[in-house]
Amino acid sequence: MKVLIYFLFLSQSLLSQISLEDLDYFRSLSDENSQSIIMNGTNFCNNYFKNSKYDVNLEYENIFICKFSKKRNRFYIYMLAVEKEQDKSISDFCIDILRKKPELSDHLDNKLYIQKKSYLDGFYVENFYFDNILSFSNNETQNQIIINNQINKYIKNNRFNFSSDDESNNKKLSKEINKIKKIYKKIISQEDSSLDKVIKSQLDKIVRYKIFINDISKFVSYSCNWIPGKGIKPYVKREKFKEFQNI
Repeated sequence: MKVLIYFLFLSQSLLSQISLEDLDYFRSLSDENSQSIIMNGTNFCNNYFKNSKYDVNLEYENIFICKFSKKRNRFYIYMLAVEKEQDKSISDFCIDILRKKPELSDHLDNKLYIQKKSYLDGFYVENFYFDNILSFSNNETQNQIIINNQINKYIKNNRFNFSSDDESNNKKLSKEINKIKKIYKKIISQEDSSLDKVIKSQLDKIVRYKIFINDISKFVSYSCNWIPGKGIKPYVKREKFKEFQNI
């Protein structure tokens, strides 16, 4: 995988063409048990917004949902079935909703959009240990506690896979400890890996934001659409959610 990424960086034309689906395929060739970047990123994103459903700063009951479109090669973060306030334009109404979520509206700012967004962290699979995204700091004592907790969790979840052979058991544990330490070194160094850079490049191209609006006075459905870094004013078009479901 490292050789592949290095080769891609030597060819900018190839780097611009490779997709997250391609990365998932190449990773599966080198390791059939590798985590899917797309699946991991989508699940993490949905859990992020699900856990913030009752954010006091959000007046709307609906939450944002994350979806990857294979057909369009787009990653959508969208909200559906919001009833338009009649005293506002559709554009202003959508802007008001989005500004309730600064982490989203910041991504539209051309000065801030290059920053990594926490709801997209799930795509950076090298920072994951099984289903947990690991985070380390300069506090070595706390870091060691995190490592120990992850190993204890591994032992608990895999207790039936251990045997009476201590040497075999120790090899399994050493392997897992090395995995965590590799993640630890990567995070502490604060340097993006080659894979991180390719993923970030692709996310910059494919992430889109949408809010679906129902104007009940006219019996018409619209969507507000944004591209990261292109400003807070949305592109508004007539669109039914069922049309979006099929992409």
